[in-house]
Amino acid sequence: MLITYMYWNNPQIKIYYPSEIDPIQQSFHNGKHCLFFDPTFDKNLIDYQQTLEVICEWANVSIRDQGIDGFVNDKINHYDIANLVKLNMWVADIRNQGIVKPMLLQYLGKNKFSIGNGESRLRAVECIPSITTVAGFITTSTKYASKFQHLEQVYTFEQFAKICDAQISGMEFLFQLTDARAPYGIWWYEYSSARTRAVTPSEQWCVNTLHNYLIQNPKIKFSKQWFQTLVEWPDYTV
Repeated sequence: MLITYMYWNNPQIKIYYPSEIDPIQQSFHNGKHCLFFDPTFDKNLIDYQQTLEVICEWANVSIRDQGIDGFVNDKINHYDIANLVKLNMWVADIRNQGIVKPMLLQYLGKNKFSIGNGESRLRAVECIPSITTVAGFITTSTKYASKFQHLEQVYTFEQFAKICDAQISGMEFLFQLTDARAPYGIWWYEYSSARTRAVTPSEQWCVNTLHNYLIQNPKIKFSKQWFQTLVEWPDYTV
């Protein structure tokens, strides 16, 4: 039986470091769930569907079928259009400074882990085979806690924030939690970081910039190789 967890629609918890509100403790749901941190998690154990090959095929077919203007003007495409630009930036940025933010991994008792945050980073490191492990928080049911007893267990938001290198007062953190019936406690999280700000432009900026790029390069075909070289995106802004 296929079970789909709809926690993406749960309200976001927005807090600023340091905070008296503790979404990490809330995520335990009165002892149902727990959280661990693994600084060297094997990336091959993470299950994700939209690989670079998939997103390239989608973009190439969509441009062929819709034309450049139709592809860019279709708002349904905007999230993934933005990802094309950001992924090109992130491959170069990760080569320069490594992966900054820990991923969020969800363990349901299977061989592979689901991913709640960081899937785009996994796509980026497809271009960097030397990176074989990633840092990640693992959220799971307490019945699986013994499987991770060799790792650092995370008990509070303060501890979580320190792992995320929170040093400046006012850093924004966002969380979406599940509930006591779920197989893990945290659905998604994100936080602001000065180290990644330069490579996280807005969705609309990415859409406009890629539009200009495609107009000037109408025969481009997206491929894994395309992501290997950083496009000079400022040359395509208006």
